Amino acid sequence: MNVEYKLVEHQKKFFLSDKPTVVLNCGRSSGKSYIASLIAALRLKEGKRIFVWAQDFAALSENLFVEIMKRLDEMGIKYKHNANSHKITCGKTGVIYGLSYENVEKCRGFTEIEIAICDEIAMAPADFLSIMTFCMRGKNIKPKIYAMTTPRMNSWWNQYIKKADPSKIEIIHATMKTLLEKDIITQETVDLIKSTCIDDKMYRQEMLGEMVDDSDAGTIFSMDLLTTASQKCFNDVDGYCIGIDCSGLGKDSNVIIVRNQSKILEIIERTTMSENEMAHLVKSIVDTRGADKLSHICIDEAFGLGLNERLRELDLYPTLVPFAGTPTNKAFANNRAEMYMNLKKGIETNGLGGINEELFRELQATKYILNNSNKIQLIPKEEIKLNIGRSPDLADALALTYYKPIIPEETWTARIQRQRRFCQ
Repeated sequence: MNVEYKLVEHQKKFFLSDKPTVVLNCGRSSGKSYIASLIAALRLKEGKRIFVWAQDFAALSENLFVEIMKRLDEMGIKYKHNANSHKITCGKTGVIYGLSYENVEKCRGFTEIEIAICDEIAMAPADFLSIMTFCMRGKNIKPKIYAMTTPRMNSWWNQYIKKADPSKIEIIHATMKTLLEKDIITQETVDLIKSTCIDDKMYRQEMLGEMVDDSDAGTIFSMDLLTTASQKCFNDVDGYCIGIDCSGLGKDSNVIIVRNQSKILEIIERTTMSENEMAHLVKSIVDTRGADKLSHICIDEAFGLGLNERLRELDLYPTLVPFAGTPTNKAFANNRAEMYMNLKKGIETNGLGGINEELFRELQATKYILNNSNKIQLIPKEEIKLNIGRSPDLADALALTYYKPIIPEETWTARIQRQRRFCQ
């Protein structure tokens, strides 16, 4: 069966490269999986022994293997797919072994692998190539590596590419702009991806495929953002909210932060405080500032279950927030990442006065990474502790206040009353 495939320029170069290793270094939605599946299908038809790598087995089975089998079906090529062993076979010698960067060691013992197709190779461990290439040995074997990836800040891959020998490795750069111009993707897709980029560095990396400078990689709260935060306080709302980060084991602190739309009103930090004492302290804050002006109280669920019960006994009804829970925006790995990005946007939009020295340091030390599922995730707390010598308890409490927008109780009450009158 003759099938015609229309490829854009960077896909053609990738397909036709005569170098032992060819790299498609580009932004997201640039057609990496499509050209990889086409190469895999054609080389399988030729009877080659092939490795196909992905960041995890979900990406392998739900993306790459699906695309490869589509190409095989389009060409009318007969094949067998074993979903349990992640293997596709064709004819007497053609075989594709599906593997994951989560368990690189699994490839040990293989020999005479002729083709390696490595999707999102920047997510592989730093010793990946040294382990995998030993499987590409054998008599009369001319190994070929096809690697596709979006760059990753602070990754081994960025350093590897910078030092690459151009006589052995061809690097092809591309962006999703090419596919947009060819009507292969829509402007809506581009706008959606762009909306998930939290800063210029992420935009250049994710959409343009640039290898950005690693010096301040993953920065959420820049020095300029924090130092000017108090100078642009406006758009105030007549209401306030409370974020509470309860201490766990070790040297963590109990922290209560009270803020309105553009200013931190109170920061209370206690190394030792019972749940009952803390509940009554929160109650006194609400009594002083007015229950009708209170928008919400959010507590870190991890160590806040007891405090939640004590507050309910005092007729205060907080929201328990699981930091590792599912976020509203699927671009984020969890609630914690989404809250911190809401905090960043809040400062950019409304400013924020009242940031003290310790909170300043904690915010600066909190950075993001892209995990293996391409979702925005914060670096571990342990890493922040190593950098600044303390847990980011103040920053966590502040981020909790951004779990919801500020809407005072009196506003909610007025809305409900209007709805009731309308329905009568």
